[in-house]
Amino acid sequence: MNHADSPIRAMMSRRLTLPARISRWLLIGVAALLPLAVITPIVYWQESNRLRQQATLQTGQAESMLDLMLDYAAQAADTVAPLTKQPCPQIEQALRKQVTIVPFIRSVTLERGGILYCSSLFGVYHRQISSPDKPRPETELRLKPGNELTPGRPLIIYRKQSGPTAIYIAIDGVHLQFSLDMASDYSPVYMRVGPLWIGPDHAVHANPSPPFDLITIERASSRHPYTLISGFNHRDLYRQMASSYELVFLSMTALGLVLAAALRWQLSRPASPNVELQRALDNGEFEPFLQPVVRADGLGWQGAEALMRWRHPRDGLIRPDLFIPRAEDCGMIVPMTRQMMRQLARTLGRSRLPTQFHLGINITAAHLRDDALLADCRQFLAHFPPGELNLVLELTEREMVEPTPETCARLARLRELGVKIAIDDFGTGHSSLIYLQQLPLDCIKIDKSFTASIGADAPSSHIVDSVAELAHKLKLEIVAEGVETEAQRAYLTRLDVGWLQGYLFARPMPLREFLLRPELDAARAAASSSGPAL
Repeated sequence: MNHADSPIRAMMSRRLTLPARISRWLLIGVAALLPLAVITPIVYWQESNRLRQQATLQTGQAESMLDLMLDYAAQAADTVAPLTKQPCPQIEQALRKQVTIVPFIRSVTLERGGILYCSSLFGVYHRQISSPDKPRPETELRLKPGNELTPGRPLIIYRKQSGPTAIYIAIDGVHLQFSLDMASDYSPVYMRVGPLWIGPDHAVHANPSPPFDLITIERASSRHPYTLISGFNHRDLYRQMASSYELVFLSMTALGLVLAAALRWQLSRPASPNVELQRALDNGEFEPFLQPVVRADGLGWQGAEALMRWRHPRDGLIRPDLFIPRAEDCGMIVPMTRQMMRQLARTLGRSRLPTQFHLGINITAAHLRDDALLADCRQFLAHFPPGELNLVLELTEREMVEPTPETCARLARLRELGVKIAIDDFGTGHSSLIYLQQLPLDCIKIDKSFTASIGADAPSSHIVDSVAELAHKLKLEIVAEGVETEAQRAYLTRLDVGWLQGYLFARPMPLREFLLRPELDAARAAASSSGPAL
């Protein structure tokens, strides 16, 4: 693994903040429940349909058995109908014979003019039951909770009108209830006759009909005036789902746990540095910070160096040394710099900058191999009035720049556009002296390690003097980095170093904060009297 990966991987492996941990566990919980959340509605729909079919089947079975019983009652009524013209004593035995030979029949009774006058149980008798003028249908059913002989035993009465005589066929409630119980395989089946109904408790009830809160199937007989009702409640559905799909739910639970464990592992492991950098670039997480650059003989902030920072959504602000080397190694530094230049152009182009404001932007050898660099700089400068901004491309030395004819030609075209070329961290890279000899340059930047040695009794303390003397002989501008004390500032001023940069003046800061600082206003006021700009 490349050593440049290590800081990024270490950064991505840090302990998460509390909101991030909560979000991660919520995501893991969703993954654990996802298989159950997907399968449960499917099982619910499938089992609901199955229960609906079951309720329909049950009412169909009950209808077949009840229609059979009532067909026998209708057959007995048709047999008795021709006998109703004869006196009761002559047909008593015939009535009793029907009770004996026809299945399910409990009694046969005749009525004329609202008076029961002949019965298979009592023979000749007299009992008023209704008004003789009340209109009645030709056939009808009555559900009764019992009669005087069996008061707690339900029965159903089949009535058929034959001329002036009505024939009543009574069917014992035992047969009725047996048929309903036989059809009630998974849920009860009820029979409703007019306003009354009978169910599994073997009792006759008045309206309303028995409720089902999930599925209700009502089936009207095609041959007789009654309706069958069956259905299921939600608790029946849940019980069936638990018993019939127990293995499915256990499997989905196990799958959810596996998914949650896999997701937790995936979220816990550091992402590939390249993938993480690409994600950050796509999300616009890289932003420019500006560190002021001042003239040694001037006032205020006459320039700045643009430094890239990574504002990570989880880890906050990340230093450039933790990601810039990796971005250079994987070739992403070019699009990252291009994105930063666009951000700078949009914001600075709308701001009033001091005249000939110095703005340094770091580039690498990869930029010099990219044909788009010239177009990027042209688009950048188009946001500013002529003479307002001096764009300085600071060539970093972390990667060797081959001074090929193509490279030199590209640098020459940049200078024709008005862009200045500087060597960043002069003296610390690969071939600084070769660059001075073969590349078209405008400026060198003294590395902060040399600036820090000013005043110290060390061999490197004399390098600043040598670099300054060399730059003056080559007519190059000088920027000294890492100025932190007044002694360093005074020493560099005596060496005629034109530009200074360091914590003595300010640390790098967000772009908008930089534009609000009063030191920038001072530079605007002093711009007209300042010395030559880089």
